[in-house]
Amino acid sequence: MKIIGRYPNGTFFKVSWGLREIIIEGVLDTIYETDNGLEGDEGYQEYFACVFRVNRIVQNLDSLDLKQGQLIEISKYNSPSSIELEDGTVIWQR
Repeated sequence: MKIIGRYPNGTFFKVSWGLREIIIEGVLDTIYETDNGLEGDEGYQEYFACVFRVNRIVQNLDSLDLKQGQLIEISKYNSPSSIELEDGTVIWQR
């Protein structure tokens, strides 16, 4: 989130999961603080997440229910394998 947070809302990103099984292109919608819903429990965690609006599904080998215009949350619980800018510059890779 620290790296994504350097870019303004509306920035284009190409996001991949796995060994490029799922690749989407879209724009950063927002970054926010959230939690895992376990308030009052020992396992409670707060964390940052961001939402991308899907402009194009480049590849979906896992046949997930993805749609153009859909919002996808990215966080430590849905961490991609890589994130690129529009010019192909890799800004984050696992």
